[in-house]
Amino acid sequence: MLDVNPRKSPRQARAKATVDAIVEATTQLLLQEGYERFTTARAAERAGVSIGSLYQYFPNKAALATAVIDRCCDDFLAVFRDSLARREGRALADRIDAIIAGNLISHRLTPGLHRIVNELAPQIGVAGKAARVSRSVAMLIEALLRGHAKELSPDIDLATAASIIQVVLEALSHRIRIHDPQLLPDDILAREAHRLITRYLGIAG
Repeated sequence: MLDVNPRKSPRQARAKATVDAIVEATTQLLLQEGYERFTTARAAERAGVSIGSLYQYFPNKAALATAVIDRCCDDFLAVFRDSLARREGRALADRIDAIIAGNLISHRLTPGLHRIVNELAPQIGVAGKAARVSRSVAMLIEALLRGHAKELSPDIDLATAASIIQVVLEALSHRIRIHDPQLLPDDILAREAHRLITRYLGIAG
């Protein structure tokens, strides 16, 4: 089994900058060349560090790719949380618009990175990272729904509804934004996703 864990975590600012440069270089190479062609030597060269410095932190290219996946997952969750926070205190329909926009923006800006997470993660044995992000998003959606429970029918199971909404958003984002980006413009996709979710929840949209 591949060792995908970093050898150590950077503590000083200079070391953190080195690791950031290595992960950014790896990101660029994965997007440009794919996992099979990219090497640790190429990542070190692109980052402007010695191969020895790279190996202080990452034992192999799978660990480098995992660091990219971790960063992509963290960035996606940050975008999602920010989308929720921006419309705090608004009606549920408005906040649904916010999470739809958060999903679309995140996938539109980095479709290649989302492809890496979904296709490369299983290959190197870290598919669970993407699954944990999905669960975290579902939990955030459930918390949102619980905060607006008075707007919803009492017969709606909030945990189930949150999971379904998360799956719908993920499926739309991956199918359209990653695999067929020309299929629907952003405004139409956002409008129809809003219609789908609000009607499922039975709220005025």
